[in-house]
Amino acid sequence: MWTMPAILGLILGIVGAVGALGVIELRPQLNVTPQGQLAPGQPFTAPFQLTNTGYLSTHIENVIMLYPIVELPGDNKIFDAAMGNVEWDNFDVDRGESKTIVANFTNGMPTKAEIVLGVDYDFLWMKWRWFFRFEGVHMDNWQWSRQPIGKDREQTLNRAMNNALLQHQHANQRH
Repeated sequence: MWTMPAILGLILGIVGAVGALGVIELRPQLNVTPQGQLAPGQPFTAPFQLTNTGYLSTHIENVIMLYPIVELPGDNKIFDAAMGNVEWDNFDVDRGESKTIVANFTNGMPTKAEIVLGVDYDFLWMKWRWFFRFEGVHMDNWQWSRQPIGKDREQTLNRAMNNALLQHQHANQRH
């Protein structure tokens, strides 16, 4: 039997579900795409294009490039390095707009490398973070291939990002 409370509950449930889906649809949608190398034989000169593919303008607090592992010829290995740049901090990207991130981390052709772009942004008066992971793939030439993050790595990446932000902010205060 349909009672007034049952009908109202059904209507409110539908309205709430539609509202929640609307908020999910309006949340920032960011995408990062690697571009071609600026210098031949130098994979770390490749720009990364950060694009807002969502419906609303988004404020980016900062972008940090994390380098969990870079192996260079001659048994040279770099672990857990990071790079920030004041030009990558505090900017807005409107719908469909992009910002190019270029970090010339090191010279030389690596044998193995991984880059993770950590992006802090504001949404609904809160701070959020996304990670975009890329592995180097050597085919005819070096290319950055997007890879999943994996839930088991998020905690480690968050720690690395927080440490890099502290160092980045400290370096900016000295200048």
